[in-house]
Amino acid sequence: MRHFVAVAEELHFGRAARRLHMAQPPLSQSIRRLELDLGVDLFDRSRRGVELTAAGKVFLTEARRTLAQADLTRKLTQREAMQVPEIRVSFVGAALYRILPDMIARYRTTRPDVHIRLFERSSVDQIAGLKAGDFDIGFVTVAGAGGLDFCETLVVERTRSVAAIPADWPVAQQSSITPIELSELPFIAPPQRYAQSSALYTAFSNAGVMPHVTQETMQTNTAISLVSAGLGVSMVPATASLMQPRNVRFMPISGLEPEPASELTMMWHPQQVGARGEEFVAFTRQFLAEKPHLLDPDAPL
Repeated sequence: MRHFVAVAEELHFGRAARRLHMAQPPLSQSIRRLELDLGVDLFDRSRRGVELTAAGKVFLTEARRTLAQADLTRKLTQREAMQVPEIRVSFVGAALYRILPDMIARYRTTRPDVHIRLFERSSVDQIAGLKAGDFDIGFVTVAGAGGLDFCETLVVERTRSVAAIPADWPVAQQSSITPIELSELPFIAPPQRYAQSSALYTAFSNAGVMPHVTQETMQTNTAISLVSAGLGVSMVPATASLMQPRNVRFMPISGLEPEPASELTMMWHPQQVGARGEEFVAFTRQFLAEKPHLLDPDAPL
């Protein structure tokens, strides 16, 4: 199947053989044996090149699914055989502003025997990683994620959204900023295909203006770095102010309805999270019960 997928994606036996680090004749023989076993032709071979047959297109979809499941099975099996128990936690940068460091520190006091491996990834990359079994727990911003129907989720933090402005810009001397003023400044935002349904664009649309996006980034930390460099303004979680970045002023936004808020969501695949992951979920629920201010966007930081 791996040989078939390589040829199907390259549509060229020579390139597929190089990709698989093998000679072309054994690859051709492997594909021919597969076709004989199935009793169908998977490829149309001609002087013009190689193309998938209708049966080959169906087999490609199923082969990819089968190989993904095989890889997942290998990962889960190896994980269970590890002598040192671990939880693999992926997160967006915004999770580091307040909640995640406290959670990890608290968890380690209760389970010092469990090793926590951390991976900073975009929300989109975390979705793929959770599906593939690369991560046990993910912390995502739902607006940048999408495709959460396969997993269970828990909102772990709510905070107001604020404007991040270069501190050396004249507008940063104001006590607040309006949507109209923001729309006249170069704006740093997530790619529109991820953010167009988010609170960002909804709030601006309700105000009758739209931001003038000049830079795009999926990561809040990157957006703040670009603001620090004077390349534009952005809308970020108010918790970002706890990091005290250089040359960045965080300002409330007046006149936006609904008032923009930011949510951080924990997610996990119920069939793949494992016993230690389930334990971490239970710990998180208790952690939130003890800290209700984390879910109150108007609570002091």
